[in-house]
Amino acid sequence: MSRTLILIVLVALGLGVLFFTLRPAPPSAEPEEREVDLEIRGATMTPKEVILGEGDRATLNITTDRPIDLHLHGYDLAEEVSPGEPAELSFEADVTGRFEIEEEQAHAELGTLVVEPR
Repeated sequence: MSRTLILIVLVALGLGVLFFTLRPAPPSAEPEEREVDLEIRGATMTPKEVILGEGDRATLNITTDRPIDLHLHGYDLAEEVSPGEPAELSFEADVTGRFEIEEEQAHAELGTLVVEPR
């Protein structure tokens, strides 16, 4: 009987330690200033996904190897980008969800903007 009780206590302690060790950190309550460098080569954007928190003030620094018209759906923002002439797209991430970043003329998806709720 006492061995069973000791085993139960040890398992409960182990689970408690695991709970406090592995739980995710709470999300930042304050919006952040975020700068993200986007590089477009051919039909590929790096990084493929941009993740922001709701309320973040974002600046996308965009470079490309060819002329493109970049369009950010959900925010209805557009920017003409030429090779050798970096472009900047700034906005407040005030709408949550997943939004396509596309090359407007070709209707080709380059990547995704993800805005997570706080």
